[in-house]
Formats: sequence, C-alpha cells, structure tokens
Amino acid sequence: MNYYLLPDSPYSTYGSYLEKNGPSAILISRALSPQGIVNKIRQSGLRGRGRAGFPAGVKWKTILDHPCAFRYVVCNAAEGEPGTFKDRDLLRMNPYAVVEGLLIAAHVVGARTIYVGIKASFGREIERLNQAVHEMRTARLMSDIDLEILPGPPEYLFGEEKALLNQIEAGLPLPREAHYPPYEKGLFATSGSPNPALVNNAETFAHVPSIVRGGADGFRALGTADTPGTVLYTISGDVKRPGVYELNAGVSLRRLVYEVAGGPTNGEVKAVLSGVSAGVIAGNELDTPADFGSLSTIGSGLGSAGFIVLNTTRSMVRVAQAVARFLYVESCNQCPACKHGLRIASQTVDGMFDPQQSHFHSVELALFGSRSAPQANRCYLPVEASVLIPSLVHKFKPEFDTQLSNPAHNPALFPVPLLSDFDERGHQFVYDNNFAFKNPDWTYSVPPAVEEPTPLWWLFDFHHEINELESTEFWKSENRAAKTLLKSENLRIVLTLMKVGAVLKEHRTEGNVSIHMLRGRIRLKVTGNTTELDQGQMLILPPGTTHAVEALDEAAFVIVMPAAPGCETRLPKMLACL
Repeated sequence: MNYYLLPDSPYSTYGSYLEKNGPSAILISRALSPQGIVNKIRQSGLRGRGRAGFPAGVKWKTILDHPCAFRYVVCNAAEGEPGTFKDRDLLRMNPYAVVEGLLIAAHVVGARTIYVGIKASFGREIERLNQAVHEMRTARLMSDIDLEILPGPPEYLFGEEKALLNQIEAGLPLPREAHYPPYEKGLFATSGSPNPALVNNAETFAHVPSIVRGGADGFRALGTADTPGTVLYTISGDVKRPGVYELNAGVSLRRLVYEVAGGPTNGEVKAVLSGVSAGVIAGNELDTPADFGSLSTIGSGLGSAGFIVLNTTRSMVRVAQAVARFLYVESCNQCPACKHGLRIASQTVDGMFDPQQSHFHSVELALFGSRSAPQANRCYLPVEASVLIPSLVHKFKPEFDTQLSNPAHNPALFPVPLLSDFDERGHQFVYDNNFAFKNPDWTYSVPPAVEEPTPLWWLFDFHHEINELESTEFWKSENRAAKTLLKSENLRIVLTLMKVGAVLKEHRTEGNVSIHMLRGRIRLKVTGNTTELDQGQMLILPPGTTHAVEALDEAAFVIVMPAAPGCETRLPKMLACL
C-alpha cells in the first residue's frame, strides 16, 4: 500500500494516479459510513499539516456531530508561510489525492459545497486542480457536490483559517474574532444556522485517501507516535539542494539539512527557522526529530515543515529585522495592540543599524514590542512575533550586543524567504521580491504585478505574432527580438522575445510604461530594487523609473509606452524606432 504523496514525476491523469495507488478512494468511502471513516482517521493519528498539528479525526468528528445539518468543506491552499512550498509542490505533482480527500470529507460531513482557497498567483497549481476536478467530474465521481476554486490575494493572513472564510464570504483576508472558530461559525452563517466548516490544508486532505484505501495501521507505522505518517518538508535558505522532500515524520533536522539537502553552503549551520511561527532552532539542536512534539520541547515547532537554514555568515540581528518587518507589514491592524507592538519591534530593530537611532535599551524595547503584540488577538500572528523575536535574542544575544556596540556595522541583509516558484533546472527556489516593496497598509511602493490585462490586447493574436517573430532569421541568430504591433500618435506597443539569460540594459522611462507578460519569466531591476514577472502578470512603471530586464526563462512580453519622436533616446537599442 502506498502512503506517500509525491510521485517521482507528476501524475498526468487520474488513471495514472490510480494505477500507482489502487482503486478510487472516493468509491471506497461511499461504501463506508461517515463514522467509520472518522474512526479510521482517528486511529491513524493523522495530524493537520499546518501550524498547530491538530488531530484531523477530532476536527472531522466535531463537524460530523454538529447539530447544524448545513456544512461546508474548505481546503486551505493559500500557502504563504515563509520558507514553505510543500502544498504547491503537492498540487503540481499530485492534485488527485487532494481532490479525493476533499470529496471524502464532503461525504463524511454531508457537505454539498467545497471551496479551495488559493492565491491567484499560483497559476500552475490552479491549472492542475482544474484538470483533476474536470477528470473526476467526467468520471461521475463528483456526484451532486459543487467544488469551487477561489483565487485570492497575496496576503499572509489569507492562509489563516478564519481569514480564509472571511475571504470567501466578503473578499477580505481579515480574521474573525477568536471566539468564532470554523466549527462554530462556518460560511454564510445566520442566527439560526451557523453552517460549520471543515477546514484543513491541502497536505492534510491528501493523506486521507491512502488511509481510507489501506487502513490506519499502515499509515501509523510510518513516522513517530507523536506525528504518524509522512511529512512534506521544505528545505530552503543556505543549503546546496533546496527543495520539497517527503520523508517519514521524525527524521532529524541534521539528516534533513546535511543528507537530504546536501549540507550548508559556505560554513556550518548557525540556525534554522521553522517558518516565522515558532522559536528559532540553534545549530546545536539539529539532532532533534522533526515532529510536532519533539520540536515543541526545544521551544520551536513543526508548523508547516518549512525549514530555512542559516549558515554562519548570517547576521541574526538582520534575521530578526526581516521577520519583525514581515510580521509588522502583514498584520491586518484589526487588533491595535498587534500593529502597534510590531511597529515598535520592527522600527527598533531597524534602528540598531543606525548610529542616530540605536541606544542602550534597543533590545529591551524590541522585546517589549513583540511581547505586547498579542492582546485580544483574533489570530496567531502576534503570538508568532512574541515567540520568534525573543528566541532570536535569547539564543544569539552576543550578536545583538555586538551590533549595539557598533551600530554603523552593516552586515548583509536577510531577504524574507517567501518562495514564489521552484526552478527545476537550477534546483533553486525563486523568491518573491515584491515583498520588499510592500507597505504596512498593504499597498506597494512599487506597483505589484497584477493579473488584469490591457483592453487594447484584444486587438492582437499574440500566438500568431510570436510564431511569426520566432520564424525570423534574426531571432534564430540573436538572443532577443522585437516587433512593433501598434504605433499611433500617442501610443506604441512592442512585442519582445528574449532567450534565457538575455538582458535589456538599464534605461529610464519618460512616460508611463507597462510590461505585460505573455509567457516565461523575467527579472526587473527597478530603481535599485528587484522584482520578477511571470506569465499573465503586469507591471506599470511611472515616468522617470530606471529599470533593466533579464530573462529567466524564454520569455515573451509586450511593452506599452507613449509614442514620441526620437524614440531611440527612450528605448533600448533592440526596440529603437522599429
């Protein structure tokens, strides 16, 4: 019996998934009673593969026994924890286990509607989910169940379960009051009908089919008594082989870092972050088993099993600066103590690198800010700050003292490891650099990529235009090519193709310029900062913006700019006056 989720290569069809894993768990479940399935899940010891690790069987039983007959199933695929990529990898490799798990859950709790909350930027994952749902609907496995995939915003709190429900209902990722958990107040509730919702993340749902198919004992034989089964571990940061790896729960951090991920780059391991939701793990604690219970005993946690490895060159004060700012920016400001406390913590750590702002009590003030954040809080975000920032200070206090003694010291910045993609050729994660531009009010100092196309695009058959440009001798011999699609009195539209590694040198805009991605991925250096654009995204550059472009994949994009005489002074040479 196969209890592992990740195949060697992505399942191309539901048939290929069944060939490897056995008969449809959906059909098996419908021959079982809901209570019988809940018993299997409880006996398996399956714990939610998210922050808290709550026993899945207990949660399912609570919804099953709820007096309200109108229930929902909700899949949390809005993965936003720094250092985590496991749900996206799962959806790319094996969306069928996730959808099977969702349909089994709907059978158990009697739900007629399933929602999948997922970030709109997860284009590949949404495509794979749609494919799996289509195949199962075609195979008549959906019965009378409606499954809706709801793309949502990039905010960290979109992945908080009460905020996820609010996003589904009202279009805002804002957590509800703490006394309204999903099993008490679900979706579209009224005074007489609370409509409880069963909320688990994608990995949790994906484990259910193998338990239904093969039984609880086989699943429980894997992993540890505390955390049975396998875990999808994301290893990122300063390691030679970052990636998502499925292993039995309880593997030691040392084995994960040194054997699985190839060991640290440049020096030894100084520390490991478990996302930003738990205390830091010091280099001398790597023999700790990576399961919920063991990591909690050293003041950390398994969370979503996203481990960020930090080598000995890293400044832990810079790490504290990065996580403090991340949590401050992502705080929604519904709870004033949270936003206020995290602002104090973030700005105080920033000041440790400025001789004009650094002072003797900086560390104590940063600790006060982080510890005062969780007051009447609706979600766990301020608690994360109150745990992680003090743990960094406690375990690496000499580094903070050294920085305060010389605030002009300027060690390398630590980028928040928000993982936007995985480069399979280079075997490296791609970081989401847009966060560097994000403000505490959730606006952006540089406009973020958006999904809305320009209406003028409707005039063109881009597939035809790209094929035509690729057939030219110029494209065959050069690493970039361009073609003017429209040149009017006040507007110019240019189709641009670039091969991997091709570069457009830095230049300055003299009007509003927009870049619309048709395929591939590019990196833009925008006035000293870096961001990336993927297929379907757009970036608007205001007048006077200095920028350069590098192709990370074979890319095709459209540049829309104002037309004017002497265009060769305003555009890169490859586009000049075409």
